[in-house]
Amino acid sequence: MHTISRTAAFVAGAVIGVCALAASSSASADDGGASRGDLLRASVQGSQLADPPLFGLTRGGAPWVISEGTARLRADGRLRVEVEGLVIPTTGVNPVVMVSATVACNGTALTPTATVPFSTAGDAVIDTRVALPARCLAPAVLLNPNGNAAVYIAATGR
Repeated sequence: MHTISRTAAFVAGAVIGVCALAASSSASADDGGASRGDLLRASVQGSQLADPPLFGLTRGGAPWVISEGTARLRADGRLRVEVEGLVIPTTGVNPVVMVSATVACNGTALTPTATVPFSTAGDAVIDTRVALPARCLAPAVLLNPNGNAAVYIAATGR
């Protein structure tokens, strides 16, 4: 019968401890890849004519498609939205010159951000800070054409 030396037992315990520590630190991100400081990290999708009203906002009057878009909302209110190629597919261009974002928390739309330039190719970056409630459940981000807080042309989701 073999016995395990104290050194071998110590080394095995250290290896198990390091593995457990590595597993717990990688668990600091949720299934969506967002770190604990992120309330939301999601893709942005163009609105479609069949889309429902969201948080009191109605979808735009035309379908929108997007090449690429992401939104990241941090617990301290930092918001970054990047969109590329958000256009109306029948024309292939974006007719809107400015865009803002509305964050929704707890089923309620918050005050929209200031507008930023929106290229005819459908590219824009919103990098700002928003005032969040003390608790922000089920956050979402919607993009407003020309700062119109009653309408969205894109939103987070799939």
